Amino acid sequence: MRDRRLILTRNIAVNEIPIAIDVSKEELGEDYLAEKDFLETINTPSAFCKVITYNRQFAGFAICQVFGPDKVDKMLHLPDSPGKDKLLSKEKIGLFDAVAVSKAFRRLGLGTELFAACNSEFSTREVDAVCAMAWKSVDGTISTEGILRRMDLTPQLEIPGYWNQMVDSPGGHDCPICGRPCKCSAVLYYKG
Repeated sequence: MRDRRLILTRNIAVNEIPIAIDVSKEELGEDYLAEKDFLETINTPSAFCKVITYNRQFAGFAICQVFGPDKVDKMLHLPDSPGKDKLLSKEKIGLFDAVAVSKAFRRLGLGTELFAACNSEFSTREVDAVCAMAWKSVDGTISTEGILRRMDLTPQLEIPGYWNQMVDSPGGHDCPICGRPCKCSAVLYYKG
């Protein structure tokens, strides 16, 4: 049983970005996030990055975006679909853009805590729809599925090969699960 007094979620500090990048490389792949992705979340109404610590050790992060329907194509790269139409009908959308908890801190409920902190921030920023692009590995596992469903997000559509278009790497995304090019899919989850 974890001691909740050991868990802290807060906004990222600039000096934590190198640690966050290390966690990102371990969990999301070498080419998925860079320093600029974290810097762009500091002191802006359009993004934020929450970190979670356990016993004062950096355990993970979540980068989230807030945008209007005019940015749906740029942010999500969705094909025409009912899921995309739902997002286009909303005024302010909150996106769980990148979420990672280090392997050393798995099974402590930290991912759930991190999602809850971000969801609270979305409420503060008055978003009227929340979405996530969940990673579906080649074996069919969606690592965040349980958390997303507990938050009442439902799957809308699956996009094979999605992660290759989300990085600027020759040959596609260097996936920590299946290599380059990534053969995993993305599943759009939605609540709104």
